Amino acid sequence: MTAQKLPFLSRAALGRVLQSLLSQERAAARGRRGLLPSPTRLPDVWPETLPMQGEGEVSVAADSLEILQLAASANEMFHLYDSGDEANLLATDTFGGWLDHIEAVLRGGGSGITFSSSGSSGVPKRCCHSAAHLVAETSFLADRLSDRRRIVAMAPAHHIYGFIFTALLPDHLGVDVWPAERASPADLARDLRAGDLIVGFPERWRWVERSIRHVAPGVTGVTSTAPCPEALIASLRDRGLARMIEVYGSSETAGIALRDDPGDPYALMPHWRFSDESREEAPELLHLSGLRADLPDRIVLTDDGRFRLAGRRDGAVQVGGVNVSPSAVAAQLAGRPGVREAAVRLMRPEEGSRLKAFVVPQPGVDVDRLEADLVDWTRRNLTAAERPTMVAFGDDLPRSDLGKNADW
Repeated sequence: MTAQKLPFLSRAALGRVLQSLLSQERAAARGRRGLLPSPTRLPDVWPETLPMQGEGEVSVAADSLEILQLAASANEMFHLYDSGDEANLLATDTFGGWLDHIEAVLRGGGSGITFSSSGSSGVPKRCCHSAAHLVAETSFLADRLSDRRRIVAMAPAHHIYGFIFTALLPDHLGVDVWPAERASPADLARDLRAGDLIVGFPERWRWVERSIRHVAPGVTGVTSTAPCPEALIASLRDRGLARMIEVYGSSETAGIALRDDPGDPYALMPHWRFSDESREEAPELLHLSGLRADLPDRIVLTDDGRFRLAGRRDGAVQVGGVNVSPSAVAAQLAGRPGVREAAVRLMRPEEGSRLKAFVVPQPGVDVDRLEADLVDWTRRNLTAAERPTMVAFGDDLPRSDLGKNADW
């Protein structure tokens, strides 16, 4: 196996990735905003004999329209169009049959893997990565985490972070994976063991911190997708977590930098360097492959070549690991009937971890009825990350003495 070819996933790892991808698409196809009933719950690990279609039975999808959406997602992620094989999925009856088709394309040397990110406005962005790019990062991580004996997967395997840490990394290390996204607190307390690497994200880590009183000795954690609060990491360490690795990166770049302590600056992974034209307010990176990438954040460089984050350049915030633009959400609210103005911000830590809105109604509008209308509209039209969970109303937007938007 070389880093330049695409058949770098074991059958088991490919199954985890495809199951994760189709699970998300299956939920979306049936109405993620609650407009359609939820599908039948499937096994935690899908058997290869699981039917892809079927009415009145346990299957991945229930009808022909849903299966089209699932096939499109697999075609896009694994570049099945490289071999002209994308149409064959629709004629394949089982989950294992879909794996066969995807493996055949990977063995033939497809052009890459495409990951999807919601972006700061909720509009999906497609980010393609070559096998060489993905394997370069995984090889570095495997050397750094060579003492890990099992991966505890609590992040979706079809997102780039989960793909690297719960599919590629265990293949490189030759270790088992515990798919623990549905694990209960009792499961974790009982089954975690020395040598585990728990792959999570801040909201999931917050759940762990509030759900179990003690982490088994010798367990390492890794977190990404959003900044992890220093107090949360400290609390997890108090519960016994031996180490927490923070990964900085994006769907466009994959991993960029690491740190082992929230008080430390980030250190670039060895396959990245700052370009000669890079500036702290508009940092640019250069990959060993020649790829150039602009960081979404402003940074402050340290004397030893590491860096600290200094806020996003586009004003986006992260809710549950998803980039969201508060100004874009505010603009949508301001366009609703009965609304004169609106402002949206991220909650302060003591308030929660979601978005909060301030709405100025049109004159004469019944506020109770407007609130009910906005709640219904946001439930049907915004994603969970975009949806404000607290709404305040007033005659004018809060302003500072200088006339700028103020907190509320």
